[in-house]
Amino acid sequence: MHGTGMHEKVERSGCTTAIKRRTFLKSGAGAILGRRRSLLGSPARPNIIVIMTDEQRWDTIGADGCPWMVTPHVDRLAREGVVFSNAYCASPVCVGSRAAFHYGLYPPGTGIYSNGDPSDGSRECMWSLRQSGYYCAAIGKNHYVPFESRACAWHERVIVENKNGVATFKDAWDKFLQSRGIPRPVKRYERIGRQAFRERFGAHTWEWEPETHADFFVGNRPVEWIKKYDRREPFLLWVGFPGPHTPIDPVKRYADLYLSREVPKAVGSREELDRKPWEQRKQFEYWHIDDNDDGIWLSDATAEKIARLRAHYYGNITMIDEKIGEILDALKQRGFLDNTIVVFTSDHGNMLLDHALFVKWSAYEASIRVPLLVWYPKAFPGGRRTARLTQAFDIVPALLTEANAPIPEARHWQSCARFLRAQGAPEPERKYVFAMVGKSRQCPSTFAVVRSRRFKYVYYYNSESRELYDLRSDPNELVNVAFHREYLTTCAEYEEARRRWVTSQGAWQG
Repeated sequence: MHGTGMHEKVERSGCTTAIKRRTFLKSGAGAILGRRRSLLGSPARPNIIVIMTDEQRWDTIGADGCPWMVTPHVDRLAREGVVFSNAYCASPVCVGSRAAFHYGLYPPGTGIYSNGDPSDGSRECMWSLRQSGYYCAAIGKNHYVPFESRACAWHERVIVENKNGVATFKDAWDKFLQSRGIPRPVKRYERIGRQAFRERFGAHTWEWEPETHADFFVGNRPVEWIKKYDRREPFLLWVGFPGPHTPIDPVKRYADLYLSREVPKAVGSREELDRKPWEQRKQFEYWHIDDNDDGIWLSDATAEKIARLRAHYYGNITMIDEKIGEILDALKQRGFLDNTIVVFTSDHGNMLLDHALFVKWSAYEASIRVPLLVWYPKAFPGGRRTARLTQAFDIVPALLTEANAPIPEARHWQSCARFLRAQGAPEPERKYVFAMVGKSRQCPSTFAVVRSRRFKYVYYYNSESRELYDLRSDPNELVNVAFHREYLTTCAEYEEARRRWVTSQGAWQG
């Protein structure tokens, strides 16, 4: 998937998106290095663990109003931490969303709109932690382009990328599977036959020993890492689970757990596509492919097949939750837990046949709304659930504040540091959150999203398509009112908000 040339019509103010590392570090770098020795091992500086899953919907945490979910360990973090129930990614696609989170910039600021756009980590805000004395390690999926980028801030990495497809290089999971004599699980449609593959409707089970599954492999590595950590510096540990991204293939017993539970039905229908922008019909048609591990033939959808697909998806999330529990146990055993900030989030969601669509590349809530919680009872009063509109990267400056690390200037975040500490007046709530993705094979038009508490507006750059949803009366986004006479003024207001947002990205000079 390539973003080059796919967003020519996006307004830009002419500022360069290139940034040299020395420019990023220039402000305050001498002071950082000068005080580094005195800060190493300081008990006042917390360890930080960021756990980011891939393609996990916002409505998948049991303790956050989703009783069908079996997520006891994330539930614990939610009960004792701060849950942001209205958190949004900056781009409903892996590379764009992760770059925005790491850089603290929206896609017009990063220049990264789609999965093929270069994203090497050279500009990410993790450099601030590294330069201020943190030891930085990443395990699992970062999704840099190229995957093996050496320009990023991590002192060490265990690289694991997608669960499907043939990687451009052998990542750590590849090598692990090879050592066990297990082939990389690609081209299931050839191995089990195309008709059987089609009948499974995207719901598979892992064929080999449970511990060889990508999410178990990734989940075991931070446990080992924590047990062996013997440095004096506080650490930043990134844990990037590949799941529940497609292929949706949990170990069988986890899928079975949900096959016997009542899970939510899909919202909307195939007929709805006739009343929505043509881009959504093109997305629907894309998935009718017989030479791709993600082929699902959406035309074959039935209530039973959708329920089975969702059971497998939720089962993969419970697998990940189990490993999160083991990570927490390892922290406790080493005496690190009380002085560690734990962040749990995802890069974007999965439609799971809501509105007859699959995976991401969509402006619907299931695609752009993400789980986000922060756990640090030592300083952040827990048991709080907030509906304030939050961009997922708004937590990054709060982490830097707690770490006593410099906060890079001219980023697009709005810090929630005071809100997390519940000290003094919290930061004002955002009026809007935004998202953007570039044109690609799966996404027929570049589009931008403007969402307030009440409305969601979607602007398509490559066509005349527009969407507006009144979320107060239509929370399931079933009726597009963009061209209804009574909403024309609202459309104009949100179009102006979009225009101001895109053109303001040029304020960032690196």
